[in-house]
Amino acid sequence: MTTELSKIDLNLLVLFEVVCSTGAIGAAAERLHMTQPAMSMGLKRLRELVDDPLFVRAGRGVEPTVKASQLIGPVREALGIINRQLAGGEAFDLAGLKRHFRIVVADSMEPVVMPPILRRIAVEAPEITIESVAGTREFGAELKSGQLDMACFGYLIDGADIKSVAVDLYDLVAIVRRDHPRARRGLDIEGYRKLRHVVLNRELQIVANVVKDMVAADVTRRVPYVVGKLWSVPAIVEATDMAAMLPRRFATYAAARFDIEIHEAPMPLPRQHVYLMWHERHEDDPGHRWLREAIVEVARAPMPEIAPRAAATTAVGRSARGKARSGAGGT
Repeated sequence: MTTELSKIDLNLLVLFEVVCSTGAIGAAAERLHMTQPAMSMGLKRLRELVDDPLFVRAGRGVEPTVKASQLIGPVREALGIINRQLAGGEAFDLAGLKRHFRIVVADSMEPVVMPPILRRIAVEAPEITIESVAGTREFGAELKSGQLDMACFGYLIDGADIKSVAVDLYDLVAIVRRDHPRARRGLDIEGYRKLRHVVLNRELQIVANVVKDMVAADVTRRVPYVVGKLWSVPAIVEATDMAAMLPRRFATYAAARFDIEIHEAPMPLPRQHVYLMWHERHEDDPGHRWLREAIVEVARAPMPEIAPRAAATTAVGRSARGKARSGAGGT
């Protein structure tokens, strides 16, 4: 069906974009200071114009149809062009910017990078909201379609329309529980091989190149447990005699919260990049650019000194940890 441009109300496109961003009709109505009946009426008009339901119910909200997913990128690009042209030479009003960003942030970066970003938003841009989305190797399509605004991840998406900048260069370190008997004098390659290991699942390992690097270093590991969440690793290592490999920045952060200690990797492992990626349509978008620059600035800043968590010293504490480790199949 061909839609005549004269029938399209620009406000309907704004409404469509906000529903896509929030994933909920009620939240979109609240953001636009509309009643839900008015929001529903606007959606009905747009559905009739494009001959598509646009959204279907999903959990407590809605998700876009295939056609809506195809439309949202061009709609956001068009709205961005209109906003920039209407703004002319006027100063960018960051404090008054009402914007919802959907971004992928690598698990290893999120607890370190996002708190400073959120503090900055609270002061400089209080109307900005961010939704953190789980990253997979398929997120490039969502960047291109407009479903994602940006991604901070260790897997670089190819494509002439995808912009990127390296924001962090990290190395992997080994972690074990504090006072681990096999690591009291450091952790050499033979001691490392004898340990049992908790590792990330296959998809996350591929993204981080861990398996490839281990094979290149001729290192094999005994792996009784595989996890799908990075935050599970220090909690399990703390309570067992198992070891793990983590990005240094995340391991340093975790050492202040779990009873673990960090050791240099006992084999040569290349350092790896984390990239910030976005679609070229957002290149000159002032709000998008502000958030990108803030993330790059924080990610490149030196890690603040974080004192490791104080070790438990009471007999009761040592006994409780020992029981937990023996019951968890440690070495």
